[in-house]
Amino acid sequence: MQKNIWTKQEVIELLEKQTSVLILDVRDEAKFRNGTLTSELAATKNVPYVHMLERDKPLDEETESVARKAQVITVCTSGNKAQKAAALLREHGYEAKALLGGLTAWNEPESEGE
Repeated sequence: MQKNIWTKQEVIELLEKQTSVLILDVRDEAKFRNGTLTSELAATKNVPYVHMLERDKPLDEETESVARKAQVITVCTSGNKAQKAAALLREHGYEAKALLGGLTAWNEPESEGE
């Protein structure tokens, strides 16, 4: 069975390898503006999950052109909505996985000894 999530460490390794990555924040726009996962090594876009469900296709043309050439990492606060969004994107043919634990896990300090 294919794993449909990325851990924080796996995402860090992807970015360090300079893999083509699109970070897709699926929270609403207000939460996105208050802070998200960003990296100079990846594109970051905000496409709320609710908007993905309302349309015939989940992404607008500009986002779709980036997503077709990248590993899509969906993020939300805790990871639940991101997993639903990643599943929807996979149904539409994208390489998409969710960040395990969402931004909460991402923003946790590294444990001692790592």
